[in-house]
Amino acid sequence: MLLKSPFGSRLPANKANQSVRSPHFFALDGGRTLAYECVGDPQGRPVFFFHGSPGSRLDVLSAAEAAQKHGWRIIAPDRPGMGQSGFKSGYTLLDYTDDIRQLADGLGFKSFGVMGHSGGGTTVLSCAYALADRLEFALDLGGWGPVTVPALRSRMTALDQFFMARVLREPQIKVPALFGVLFAGVGMAAKILPPQRFVGLLNHSNYFCAADQALLSDPGMANALVESVRESFHQGSEGPAYDALLRYQDWGFELEQVKAPVQIFHGDDDVSAPYFFAEYKDQKLPHSQLHVFSGEGHFFLWSHWEEIMAIAGA
Repeated sequence: MLLKSPFGSRLPANKANQSVRSPHFFALDGGRTLAYECVGDPQGRPVFFFHGSPGSRLDVLSAAEAAQKHGWRIIAPDRPGMGQSGFKSGYTLLDYTDDIRQLADGLGFKSFGVMGHSGGGTTVLSCAYALADRLEFALDLGGWGPVTVPALRSRMTALDQFFMARVLREPQIKVPALFGVLFAGVGMAAKILPPQRFVGLLNHSNYFCAADQALLSDPGMANALVESVRESFHQGSEGPAYDALLRYQDWGFELEQVKAPVQIFHGDDDVSAPYFFAEYKDQKLPHSQLHVFSGEGHFFLWSHWEEIMAIAGA
């Protein structure tokens, strides 16, 4: 039985790129442009959403209906060089928090919430470290952990361990050559393959648990995921590869230094970002609360936006 897609209707796979919504744009200091998507109540509670890696602002579309119901105004920016945001050579995770500060100031937000999925969970933690005085809440949704810690690195999928090995082997190079080539291959596969073929490749790499495979068997959900990945590579592979590289390297801060409270939401069957990541973060963060979705995987949020927003708004 097909599940109802939380992303709304989608065009056939070979026309997916034609259904991408035009983003909003914001000019950052220095002239670089940041692209972002907005969903929910235009007058609602301001919340920034950080997409996966690779991913794009389109990841937020699954939250649109719940955001409207809960009175949230969600702003989802593309990170540098991904989607349609300008690339910034040599930027760090903590540098990117200044992009968020500038965007918040430009939109008139004195305070705001942040949330992020998968690789975007890393941005949630960097904001909770660097922008603690601006945050109303911080939600880590199936986010990554600091995989420079050997105990976490050993829990990664075989594909992620392969990428990690490339980073460790060539630490003096910003984007190791083979790392960049492989990411270019991911982008090309997302662009030329039908969505369910692309998802099938990831399944073959044991990248998704049974719960995720069941969700992605729905053509609408598979198409939405692949559409976001395709948009991630809108400008090529440099941005997505560099974004991923930052998550494999030292983040520039320790979890113990994060001052803002962080609520961690995680599926305990997650393979892409193993549940052990969530347990580790909950142990190390000074102020955290762990919410577990039993029997669910990396994309639990698609079915639980209402619950997540209710908890955050309590």
